Amino acid sequence: MRKFALLLAAAAMLSACEKSEPENTETAAAPTPAALTFDGSDYKDEAAKLAHGKRLTEVLHCNACHGDNLQGTNVTADDPDYGDMNAPNITLLQAKYSDADFDQLLRHGKPKDGREFWFMPVESYQSLSDADFAALIAYLRTLKPAGKQLPPLRKGKGFNEEVAKGLYTNADGQVKRYAAETPEDMGPQHERGRAIARLVCTGCHNSKLQGYEGFTPNLDITGGFSSAELETLLTTGKGKSKPDLGLMKDIVLSSLHNLTPPERQALIGYLKARAERPQ
Repeated sequence: MRKFALLLAAAAMLSACEKSEPENTETAAAPTPAALTFDGSDYKDEAAKLAHGKRLTEVLHCNACHGDNLQGTNVTADDPDYGDMNAPNITLLQAKYSDADFDQLLRHGKPKDGREFWFMPVESYQSLSDADFAALIAYLRTLKPAGKQLPPLRKGKGFNEEVAKGLYTNADGQVKRYAAETPEDMGPQHERGRAIARLVCTGCHNSKLQGYEGFTPNLDITGGFSSAELETLLTTGKGKSKPDLGLMKDIVLSSLHNLTPPERQALIGYLKARAERPQ
């Protein structure tokens, strides 16, 4: 699978306004909202709610593809023959979506107009808690319209060939697969870390953290790291044996370093427990 396609799956929110063929009309089962996952989700006033929502745009990789101002970027300029894939300008789209529309989009992969939807990591976001979701949307509502809208998705030959091979599918298919295939349950003491992993790791490392062949490793690899080494990785992007981990470093510096220390420790504890499980 192409590297940039999986980067999109991890971080992109490609246009919900694109012109495309109709999506399968079968309705996916609604996900059960997770328990409160992120620190700050117990906000008591509007200022705290908006601050929490802003942090979530970073933790959940929104800025990684849409840019720091969330006005959109071209994600695949390095491979135009594969297709033209742009992360849209959220500041121009948010007023067109009700909260219910955003829920269907972000946690179910269903744009309000029923068009087929690609690469938005709804497969991971389907477990976002209600309180976290509400804070995220509240922050998006504060964005003032600015900039211009980028062109919709254009599917190139390479894109269509890989879809035909079953290497990946649209958002509806991803939601269903990730709902059926979840990371291993390592017990109640690691449930918070598991929930965080579902939200911030599965986009790149696959539904059960088993990785994608030729792109990302099975996160059993964390068994070879100490907790301190994983702390360094998740805050600086530096690996155990080399300082530059490429895409992983980019994701850390744009997103994962915004995890709070308790969130990071919960994630590390879960990943270590998973890596050390009997197999």
